[in-house]
Amino acid sequence: MPSRASSCGARSAKRFFAYEPEVPLAEQGPLPDMPIKKKLPLFKLALVFVLVLACAGGGWWYYTTKGAAKQQSEQDIAKQVELLTMRNVRQYYVDNEKVGKVFVIEGRVVNEFPQPKELITIEAAIYDKDKKALAVKKQLGGVQLSLFQLQVLSEKEMESFLNNKVEILSNNTNVPRGGEVPFMVLFYSPPEGVAEFGVRIIDARDVSEQAASAAGGSEQSK
Repeated sequence: MPSRASSCGARSAKRFFAYEPEVPLAEQGPLPDMPIKKKLPLFKLALVFVLVLACAGGGWWYYTTKGAAKQQSEQDIAKQVELLTMRNVRQYYVDNEKVGKVFVIEGRVVNEFPQPKELITIEAAIYDKDKKALAVKKQLGGVQLSLFQLQVLSEKEMESFLNNKVEILSNNTNVPRGGEVPFMVLFYSPPEGVAEFGVRIIDARDVSEQAASAAGGSEQSK
């Protein structure tokens, strides 16, 4: 299902000061000597002008290149996941004896790229009836918990299982074409008013040729 993706201000208080009549000039004493400003030589003025132009040009280059890099990065990510699809996505609630209600989103990612993929990452969100995001969470695929685990484990224990490196490396690396990666995202004690949810694939990595060859050789030897 497609995903769906506040400002505050402070009023400055007025300050009031008591009015005092001006002290007559005769009682103020002699005025201090004013410093004499020296004119800058022409070549110094030119140097300052060049420095200002250089700073302005540097700032323009920094922001334009940064913006282009960010846009390129988003395009690269889109290409990395465009042939990854999801199936059997579902949502349900579980009553956990330690944390109360748990909102569960689970499914499977299918690799339709011709080459292997790995470290596929999911982003899930829950929304209210006005399409406002109530919570958003990212999760590496590779692990799903049983119904019994969802009912009896603590929040810390469940997160530990979902982020277990051994399980992730076993199920979410060297995923061949047509291979599947399970995923599960948990929202603990979700707020009232959840009306819908969204899931999307936000990242995946290519497998190096050497790793892919090693994985293919191990499969053939089985």
